[in-house]
Amino acid sequence: MKDRKQNKKILSKEIQMYFKKEFQYKGQMIAWIIADAIKIIGLCFIWLAASNSRGIGDQAYIVSYYILIMFVSKFTSDYTLEHGIRNILDGKFSNFLVKPYSYLLEYLGTNIGGNILRIILFLPSFIGAIYFAKANNLWIVDFNPYLIFLSLIAIIIGFCISFLLGNIVCLLAVKIKEMDGIRILYYNIASILSGEFIPSIFLPEIGKFVFEVLPFRYTLSFPVELILGRVNDYEKKLGFIFALVWMLILFILYKIIYKKAIKKYEAEGI
Repeated sequence: MKDRKQNKKILSKEIQMYFKKEFQYKGQMIAWIIADAIKIIGLCFIWLAASNSRGIGDQAYIVSYYILIMFVSKFTSDYTLEHGIRNILDGKFSNFLVKPYSYLLEYLGTNIGGNILRIILFLPSFIGAIYFAKANNLWIVDFNPYLIFLSLIAIIIGFCISFLLGNIVCLLAVKIKEMDGIRILYYNIASILSGEFIPSIFLPEIGKFVFEVLPFRYTLSFPVELILGRVNDYEKKLGFIFALVWMLILFILYKIIYKKAIKKYEAEGI
C-alpha cells in the first residue's frame, strides 16, 4: 500500500513537471496543433486518391480511419526515445539507478504527461475533422459502447507495447553511441507497420500477414479497427492474443537486455 502511494506521488510529480516544462514553449504547442491538422488533411488526401485509382476501400472508411488514427496515437505514443537515449549518453542515467524505485516510473510519468497534453491540443482538430466528415457523409463511427470498451483495453495494451519497445531501443545506446540513425529507423518502421501511414486494406496478403504478426499494429491500427467495427469476433480474439503475447515477450526481452546493459554501462557523460 505504501509503495502504491509513493508510486502515485512520483507519477503525479513527473506529470506536473512535464506540463511546467512544456508550457514554457507555447510556440511549440501551436506548431503541434497546426502539424496535426495538416497531417490529417495530407494523409486523407493521399489515401483517398489511392482508393479512387485502385478501387480499394471506400472514402468514408478512409477518412474515419485517419481521424481516429490521429486521435488514438495521442494515447499510445511513447516519447522515451526523445530523452532516454540522451540520458544514457550524457551520463544522467546514473542518477536513475541510485534511486529507490525504477526509473521506468519517471519515464512513465513523462509519457503520460506528454500524451495528456497532446490529446488536449489535438481536440480542436479532432472535433473539427469529425464535423467536416459528418457534413460530407464521410463519418462511419457510431460509438458503440462495447466496441469503445474493447478499444480502450486495446489502447492500454498498445501504450504498454510502445513503452516497452521505446525502452528496449533506448538501452541500445549503452553499446551504440551514434543512435540518431537507429532512432529515425525505428520511428519510420513503427509508423509504417502500425498502420499510421499505410492502412491494412491497401496491403497485399503477405503484407497483411506481416502487419498482423508484428507488434506495431497493436499500438495503433488494432484499436482503431475495433472502433470502426471492421473486425469479426475471431479477429478480435486473435488480435488481443497477439497483443498480450507481444506485451509479455517485450517485457521479458526488456528485462534481459536491461540486465546485460547495466553491466556495460559506464556513464561516460559524467
